[in-house]
Amino acid sequence: MSKVVSKIWDAADGSATPGRVFTASIAESAIPNEGEVLQFIKMGVKGAVSTAAVVIETFADLIAPFTLRYGSENRIVLNLDELCALSVAYFGNKLAIGENTDATGNDFLGNIMIPVYEKADQTKQFLIQADRVAQTNIATETLGLSGYWGKDADGRKPIHAVRVAHTTSGSAGLETLGSQIVPAGMLKMLIIEVPNGFADGNIDTSIQRMKILSNGSVVAEWNDLSDAKTLCELDYVTPAPVGDLLRKFRVFELPGEGLDAKAAQLTLQFDVQDVSDAVVIIPVLEVA
Repeated sequence: MSKVVSKIWDAADGSATPGRVFTASIAESAIPNEGEVLQFIKMGVKGAVSTAAVVIETFADLIAPFTLRYGSENRIVLNLDELCALSVAYFGNKLAIGENTDATGNDFLGNIMIPVYEKADQTKQFLIQADRVAQTNIATETLGLSGYWGKDADGRKPIHAVRVAHTTSGSAGLETLGSQIVPAGMLKMLIIEVPNGFADGNIDTSIQRMKILSNGSVVAEWNDLSDAKTLCELDYVTPAPVGDLLRKFRVFELPGEGLDAKAAQLTLQFDVQDVSDAVVIIPVLEVA
């Protein structure tokens, strides 16, 4: 009988270590086919803290990026904090977060759900790798991955989410980025990672407004204040660790089936009000 849930990366049974130890990047390896459809992967990451406390958003820089391929095709290429944002935006789940405050314990992130929803195929392996970026005062890192399998995709389509790094214009106003949406299928949402969003005393944001143009015509337009989906409750006075981790992500959803990135060239246009900012654009598409 095929497995419903299978360990991908972990320590051996009977070990007190909560995952596979990785003191360097983990090279590409295959996920064994254990069922008919790989619905999603769950991830957990832990790191021992010494010398000084490490805030969770710094700890989340540990993996940059994590890559999932289906055969030769990139399906997921995201940093650890971006995986957390995708998990909450797509599934609406809560993350398990532990932030060290006394320099003698651990930081951890868990219950990170990575959507796949693709059929197992003997001619196209699921391939994964994790690039490690050492973080000061973090050691003995462990990474756990589990695959969740089903007989079908529960009505969902395969997901494509690959990060695109961009530096916004050096002058305020409209900036047309050109084609930033890979023609992989139906665009369902955009996750934008920004260094400057709305906050107490700050209304000039990295991207004040955003538009999607289809073959040159505006088909979607959002205002960052009114339209961006927030991934957690935000308190700018005494934020919880989850707020520090996720508040930089802005999620813009499309209604219905979304926009067909194969049928037309989809172009992004930003209204930049905090100039020359390093942002990350994550188009989330259903593969077709």
